[in-house]
Amino acid sequence: MKKFFALAAVAMLTASSASAHVPEGMIFGAWNWPTSHLPNLDGDISEWNVLPAELWLEINPDLFAVDDGSGKPVDTSDLWFRFAMGWNDELDRIYYVYDRFDNNWDRDAGGVGCCGQDDSVEVGLDSDHSGDWFWQQEGQSEEEQLRTRGRQAQTGHYRWPALEPFGWYWFWMSTSDWHDEEPYSCCTDSFTLDGVHGSEATIQAEWYTVGWDDFNFAGPGESLQHDFVEGEIIGAGLQVVDNDNGTEEDPKTWKWVLGGQADIFGNASSFSDFILLPVDEANLPTAVENDSWGHIKASIAQ
Repeated sequence: MKKFFALAAVAMLTASSASAHVPEGMIFGAWNWPTSHLPNLDGDISEWNVLPAELWLEINPDLFAVDDGSGKPVDTSDLWFRFAMGWNDELDRIYYVYDRFDNNWDRDAGGVGCCGQDDSVEVGLDSDHSGDWFWQQEGQSEEEQLRTRGRQAQTGHYRWPALEPFGWYWFWMSTSDWHDEEPYSCCTDSFTLDGVHGSEATIQAEWYTVGWDDFNFAGPGESLQHDFVEGEIIGAGLQVVDNDNGTEEDPKTWKWVLGGQADIFGNASSFSDFILLPVDEANLPTAVENDSWGHIKASIAQ
């Protein structure tokens, strides 16, 4: 991973020319999945074991805080999670992996607060690191609002199993009905879940999306897809929703946010910086001729 740290050092010198991202002064790494070793999106996340420890973002008070500024302490007996990002140059995809334990798995999307707060994960992507506000503006017409939402950065709410009316990937407040299918994202069934609503549960999920420099809800033909390149810094926002807090009389939803910024829903300047790493040949398993990556999963799961 020596090249990772060299790239990160260069990135620190150039980051001041881009939008300020949080936590201040920190750059995280996105693992490079070469096309010969793409993860098999089936919910078995064992192939992600090749990632060095520093690429995993685990809930801890140095990285994550609830978005209301209350200073709620981390309690891993209530909620624990880890998250990592990857990318592929040839297909221009961003890959995600998510591993979660929850002492009370809450699937009540009609419950607390706005927009059906259930135990989901929300990921924002600012592919060209342009930062700034990507939500609607006051005084805009309905059509202008739709055009603004997600135009230069996008926030996805991910739920497994898929939950109506949101589906598995809800592009927040957009009328888009094409973004959650291949080749733009995958997959509705790429998870494993042990537990049910109202019980202790663990969930692992892996998925991908493409990025958009100019997203237009009308369709991919009207949108401009981003071309990811090695060494590039992108912006990404992460918040993990935990819906089973407070009391029956005073229920609360906590959103654990990377960097802790409350405006992450619509402000890409509150995202975090990720550098797109080169291929780490030393940590990839040896390829077997005519064998698929899925078939050699077991060799790295030990």
